[in-house]
Amino acid sequence: MLLLLQSFNKHCSKFYNHHHSRHGNRASFSVSCLQAFDAEVSSCLNQLLLSSSDSTTLSFHWLLQLLQALPVLHQAFAKLVVDLDCPVAKWGADLVDGYLNYSLNLLDLLNSVSFSLSQLGNSRLSLAYALSLVRSSPLMAVARLKPIVMKRNFMGLENRGIVADRKKGYSSEEWAIERALATMMGIGYWVCGVVISGCEGDSTAYLEMRRLAAGVAVPAFKELDSVVSKKGNVPEEVKEVNCAAKEVIGSGGGDGEAAEEMRRRLERLEKAVERLVKEVDGRFSEVLDGRSRLLDAFRQPKH
Repeated sequence: MLLLLQSFNKHCSKFYNHHHSRHGNRASFSVSCLQAFDAEVSSCLNQLLLSSSDSTTLSFHWLLQLLQALPVLHQAFAKLVVDLDCPVAKWGADLVDGYLNYSLNLLDLLNSVSFSLSQLGNSRLSLAYALSLVRSSPLMAVARLKPIVMKRNFMGLENRGIVADRKKGYSSEEWAIERALATMMGIGYWVCGVVISGCEGDSTAYLEMRRLAAGVAVPAFKELDSVVSKKGNVPEEVKEVNCAAKEVIGSGGGDGEAAEEMRRRLERLEKAVERLVKEVDGRFSEVLDGRSRLLDAFRQPKH
């Protein structure tokens, strides 16, 4: 963080030659607030690192935990803004645009997750129906038992607005908010990219969002990304169902134990997807509400 403070002082020194003591204190306070934000983000990411060590493969359970990091990230950013006493009314246009772009992109990404989960739900229903035919018509059941084939639907972001690191014309508070916003955006996009890839069984979304998070300087993020990159793209719950389906197909539908095991795995997949859908809906509502509140604040008449 010493390098961060040196960089900040270098960029700002010419704007604070007058009233040096006063503005120096403001600069130091802004850096302290940014340090606190980074520490809170790091704590959240370290918790995810600990939970990711439980398994080397991807799972819907872990994707759920990943999505639950979004409100922590957003709350840390909100706390920074409050601590700096720099409400949105004091923000420059580029900061406002950056936040609005982020919230809009996040809504689009969460919609992509919802769509992929609905497709996965349809595949599960088809398998459940085929499995219900095992006792009455084993041959028909086997003919309908097709492994889940996950499909890529992600088409990228239309608006990739990224907050630029301005070199002049900012207050110390705006500078801290700018840096925190860039971190929040990068990690937020990355989280959604990982989740979309896990729901589609394809790395495209993860790799694209990973590029947008390249500027995130929090060390814990680099460690977490390294772990995620080795987990693969197909959740273990889907792999387990497909393995069970092969067992039933291999027995010609006549192995009651194999059919029962597949039923249990389908139920596990159903519950995992339901929990993820609920979390995605919650995050969507949270982001939409925050965006609406910000827009409402600007619509209010100024006195």
